Amino acid sequence: MKLEKNELRVAIFIIVPVVLLLLAVMLKLGYSIASSTMDVYLKIDSLTSIKEGTPVKIKGYTIGRVTDIKPVFKPALHFLAVLRIQKEIQLYEDCGAFIFNQNIIGDPIIEIRNPEKKGEPLVANAVIEGIEYGNLDTVVQKVSQLLTSLNSMIGVIQDITLESKGNLRELVATLTKSAGTLNDTLMNSQKDVIAILGSFRDTAKTMNRISEELEKSPMKFLFKDKKE
Repeated sequence: MKLEKNELRVAIFIIVPVVLLLLAVMLKLGYSIASSTMDVYLKIDSLTSIKEGTPVKIKGYTIGRVTDIKPVFKPALHFLAVLRIQKEIQLYEDCGAFIFNQNIIGDPIIEIRNPEKKGEPLVANAVIEGIEYGNLDTVVQKVSQLLTSLNSMIGVIQDITLESKGNLRELVATLTKSAGTLNDTLMNSQKDVIAILGSFRDTAKTMNRISEELEKSPMKFLFKDKKE
């Protein structure tokens, strides 16, 4: 019985200091971690841009991560992402937080950029406005808009080309007709000069119409030349 009591005392004597030592280490480690980081908030409009664990960087160097995302319902629905970042990195008020995907389709990152004119240092619980750009959805939307514009332009060019082709064909036909009339008249020696004048008058009208259209849309005939 005495032996069991002695063993219990020895165990307590060993365990208690070990537990106290572990508690001291944990407290010191926790204090060190807490004192070397601070939490700031990033305001975003959509949850599609970032998630918990998204890295926070400055000039490509990782200074923290997103630890939590909280919804805010007033005045309009938006979200506040908690950024746990290193205190030793000097950040300033009015710094920008740019959200974009790595290599266009990679995971999103948050890039912090200090303002050119440095003001007061950034403090804990401050709110940074998030700016989203360069993500895949935006790129796809811009490409779609560009393709739509190109298709519209191609349609206009095709219309201009067809219209120009018709005008040129009309001009060539009129000139051919005039040349034929002139040739027949000369061969018949002095046969109907009035017909010659009428033919040239028709040609002049056609040339005037083509000239007016050329002034309105000078690119018509340029595109026609390229197509041909």
